[in-house]
Amino acid sequence: MPFNHILKLFFTKQTLLLLIGIAFFVLAGTIHNQSVKPTLVISKQDSAININKNLITFLSAGNKRLFGDLIWVQTLLESDLEQYEKKDLNNWLYLRFLTIQHLDPSFYENYLYGGQFLSIVKDDLEGAEVLYQLAMKHYPTDYALNFHAGFMNYFEKGDFKRALFYLEKIQGHPKAPVFLGSIINKLKFGINDDLQATWELVLANYETTKSPYLKQRLAEDLYAIRSEIDLNCLNQKKLNCRNRDLNGKPYINENGIFRSSKLFVPFGIKTRESKKL
Repeated sequence: MPFNHILKLFFTKQTLLLLIGIAFFVLAGTIHNQSVKPTLVISKQDSAININKNLITFLSAGNKRLFGDLIWVQTLLESDLEQYEKKDLNNWLYLRFLTIQHLDPSFYENYLYGGQFLSIVKDDLEGAEVLYQLAMKHYPTDYALNFHAGFMNYFEKGDFKRALFYLEKIQGHPKAPVFLGSIINKLKFGINDDLQATWELVLANYETTKSPYLKQRLAEDLYAIRSEIDLNCLNQKKLNCRNRDLNGKPYINENGIFRSSKLFVPFGIKTRESKKL
């Protein structure tokens, strides 16, 4: 029996096309599995979704606080650690906090933790300041809000006038650390290079914050301030200088000049702002 006749008996034209299609499908799958594909990385700033606050107020149908709570939880789950160096108030996280504030103006945690996360982790100082100013309309004498707003303006922005505005309001508060009065006096007289006073302020913030992300950033600042204090003492050949850094490692003496084993950015007021210039 001729071969062509056998093919016609067992394989129709449609069957042959189907088999060819299956073969190509298997081949494509094999190539796909064995090929190294490029990694597509999209930043949270580019992928985050922020709905117009007026629209979401309309959609909430009177349940604004509920919607605010839901957005707050979702924002915490999505939060990233990427710094935002622009000063255009377009940081996706700031816009989220602003939406939550619009839905529930009395949401205390949104101001407190939102302000800290924006300023310390995201480096969005402008967004944090707007959030703190909104907070003052509802909690003008709150200790924690004024402390952190004053801390940000003093330590991160170098805006001593604004820092004084916040810190003076809590000077007599029972929770205020004993050194707060000293910092306020220095701000009044324009003295801004006291590393020991700055160390105490950053340490107080480090010890009170509960966020591991904030603690990590503040720990880096503490290391830099402490190392600068110690190295100034050692290199100026003063008495009773510490010879180990904050991590317990000895400072290194090279030809009579002391340095730390770990690199750090010398503090100075406006440390974070200076990094952006």
